Amino acid sequence: MVPQYADSQTLSRPAIQLAGLWCRRGGNDVLKGIDMEVEAGTVLGVLGPNGCGKSTLLRCIAGLEQPSAGDVSLEGRAVRHLSPSAIARRLALQGQDSDSSLGFSVRDVIGLGRLAHRFSFFAGVSERDKEIVEQALMRLELTELAERPVETLSGGERQRVIVARALAQEPAILLLDEPTNHLDIQHRFSVLDLVRELGVTVVAVLHDIELAARSCDRIVLMKDGLVVSDGPPALALTPRTLRDVFSVHADVETHPRACRLRIELSPLSKEPAS
Repeated sequence: MVPQYADSQTLSRPAIQLAGLWCRRGGNDVLKGIDMEVEAGTVLGVLGPNGCGKSTLLRCIAGLEQPSAGDVSLEGRAVRHLSPSAIARRLALQGQDSDSSLGFSVRDVIGLGRLAHRFSFFAGVSERDKEIVEQALMRLELTELAERPVETLSGGERQRVIVARALAQEPAILLLDEPTNHLDIQHRFSVLDLVRELGVTVVAVLHDIELAARSCDRIVLMKDGLVVSDGPPALALTPRTLRDVFSVHADVETHPRACRLRIELSPLSKEPAS
């Protein structure tokens, strides 16, 4: 399910570019002058405490929320100049779970991801649409649940349906808001491994710090609407930055065989005496 429409000109420019992005909501500044570029094919993890602006950042990138100041560009084109349909053909947002899919089967919900590629809402389902939906069902291990009403599923199963719908959209840019929410340990790994295999640009809001370090090329740590740290996992996830952002003590080391970060967190009150 890798997009079929990438070209050399698209790949030569940042997939996502944020310039001086501010977002004010209810009298509060949720985002405060974010500058960021995300190269095509990068898997970027966004971490931070609740309320720091992570989900708002995704919504601004997707054109669902109008920033108070600054610009968002997708592949060199300003989002404010793109129609919703043009955005949907390039970008998919997997939002947090909602009741909007109640009354639909799993197959029907995943099929909604194909609407962006139809000339009209009333156009029939093509053979390619059916093929892509079947691939999404298989890759998210949902084939046996295809005819089940979504409301009969567990939280983890519903979360996989939401991710599958985003994948069925065949985006060049995939935005994920807590994609591992409600998932068991096995499916947390499998979902993020699948996302990496797609070869598309990914921005994923995550809560599991070690999982983010394992699965992402780059980590952005946010606090109070600002980017506190930005870089490869080993550089972004240091004891100091984790303490500054999450108010915890962190022991960070590299696993000797897997060459991956091993992170142990503890409350500051239990921090070992120096």
